[in-house]
Amino acid sequence: MLYIITKLVTEGNKQAFSVIGAVDDKKKAAAIAAEVYKNYNKVASFQNIEMITEWLATRLSYSFRLDKDHRLQLAITELEGETLPEDKQVIFNAAAEEDELMRRVSQALFEGKHTAERGGQAPSCPIDQ
Repeated sequence: MLYIITKLVTEGNKQAFSVIGAVDDKKKAAAIAAEVYKNYNKVASFQNIEMITEWLATRLSYSFRLDKDHRLQLAITELEGETLPEDKQVIFNAAAEEDELMRRVSQALFEGKHTAERGGQAPSCPIDQ
């Protein structure tokens, strides 16, 4: 089995995707990804890095937000010499967080609109999801 280590760095509106490396041992892949985290978060404690290494080895991904505009996402993708199924092909969803926030706000407004009543009747018809 091959483990591919990738990172996505978001700084404001800019995003940079990188392939860090590929190894044949999951724990080594987690250690490499944790080293990337250590270089990104200079104030991380030894225990924090150990915890993140363990998290990466079990969950195969980790996301760290330095502040509102800076984020590091790490992923380890397992590959066994074949094409990945579609549900595992997306390593990162690079949609801006503002888009996600607007989607959630829009959804909340939509749901609120359908629960409001005017004169005993809903102002619009509900949509099945």
